[in-house]
Amino acid sequence: MFWIRRRTRRAEQPDERLPDREFLALVKASLEAFAPGLTEGAELKGNSLLSPHGWAVAVAPPLHGGGRHYDLVALPDVSIQPDVPCFVDCVVAMSADPREAADAWVQTAGACLLELLDQRKRFADQAGPDHRRGVPGWHSIISGAVAFGVDTTENRRMQHALLDANVLHRIADTFTADLESPYFNGVKVFYGGRPGAMETEIRVNGERHEAASAAMAALNLPEPTAFTAVRYYALLLPLPADAAAPNDLATGLDAHHAHGAECSCGGELNPEHPGFELDLPHLIAELSEEERAKRVQVDTGTMMVADGIGNFLKVRLPVPLADSRTVVYLVWIYLAARVIEEVVTRVHDGTLPGHRFEGLLCNAVGPWGEETLRAPVVLEGQPVRREGRVPYCEVVESTHPLLAKVLNHHWPAEFVLGERDPRLSR
Repeated sequence: MFWIRRRTRRAEQPDERLPDREFLALVKASLEAFAPGLTEGAELKGNSLLSPHGWAVAVAPPLHGGGRHYDLVALPDVSIQPDVPCFVDCVVAMSADPREAADAWVQTAGACLLELLDQRKRFADQAGPDHRRGVPGWHSIISGAVAFGVDTTENRRMQHALLDANVLHRIADTFTADLESPYFNGVKVFYGGRPGAMETEIRVNGERHEAASAAMAALNLPEPTAFTAVRYYALLLPLPADAAAPNDLATGLDAHHAHGAECSCGGELNPEHPGFELDLPHLIAELSEEERAKRVQVDTGTMMVADGIGNFLKVRLPVPLADSRTVVYLVWIYLAARVIEEVVTRVHDGTLPGHRFEGLLCNAVGPWGEETLRAPVVLEGQPVRREGRVPYCEVVESTHPLLAKVLNHHWPAEFVLGERDPRLSR
């Protein structure tokens, strides 16, 4: 699993460090783009972003680094008192754009926070103590790698090099004795610089670990031909007595959506807004777990990239019923690489609403089954109805005869829902 941040032309950014609250607003926006619906109800208060689901992110006073440096504290469950467990990470706006620093945190340490709460391998990988990428004696949650640099090819090459080096597994004996938290320990892996002047750094719970950093340097990673920086993050959790994956935090996370009276996303079968969420694209669901782990490089819960298979986006497919209700299916759509890249750019630039683009349906839908697989669709970005929340794109048209009828015909509820219609249980 990995991410490459491409440089995009943006408005000129300030050289000075943003105030804490302004930077947290960027973190909030990036979290929402990473997992739509996640920040619904979250509030910015002082130097903290507080979620009604119990997690929080705060900006700590800068302890080291320059004006573009931000220290962030993630608190997965603020209900644990008096000593709230947390983990720390630091990011730098290398291009003077603080949004890139916010994105880097969200896609690494932030992804580990979400995976810790979600536990479904949608945001980061998980590895047991005996896994080839794991850390002996610990349960690992490991983010994808994020690369920054002036050359996209070198970004990707260094990214692969860092992941292939399996750093934490190979140098585990240099730092595991210093993992002290009974909840989780945060470890950052960084490799970056110019040819001939590369820096390797391991930070354990926010502090540079000299022995681990030296051991990483001894791995002799290849150097780039131009400035490049790559980072990823891991949470290492103590194993319980039964050696199962730890899951002690009280906080849960519905990363797609906070379901409520207005929910029609398909996450629960609401009597007035029934819907269904399809977990995986058909092509991915057919893979073995081993092959899936090997091929899926990016999985945010709403976006998936699988090596040699394709790029997928989760969207809304509305089906009107004769009784005036609408059944919403959350389905996966195959998109060409250039199309999904434009979608990501428009999410960050705020220009996705009203934008139309094309793809192929990658799920069997309801009673129509596999006849709708690979049907061409037209999708449209939806208006932002709540500040900071990016809604799912929606299927609005299809040239496929059956799918066009699915979208436009008013179907009997008993045909679409059958005995699953929650109105029948009233």
